Amino acid sequence: MPKLPQPLLEVAWRHRGETGKIHYRVRRPDGSPRHLIARESDALYEVLEQHLSAIGYTGPKTSAEESSEH
Repeated sequence: MPKLPQPLLEVAWRHRGETGKIHYRVRRPDGSPRHLIARESDALYEVLEQHLSAIGYTGPKTSAEESSEH
């Protein structure tokens, strides 16, 4: 099985008010980015969900949370 030379997946996130989807960005072999979406029915969704949960990410901040930071 060939080993890929670099990590493909750069970041993963959720959009406010959107359930059942995780957005993520990958790098193509030429170095250009690609924005993709994993849905709940996708195997990748479960993997991304577990990794996001492991780092404590629960989703984007609400408007109230954002305003309390400033």
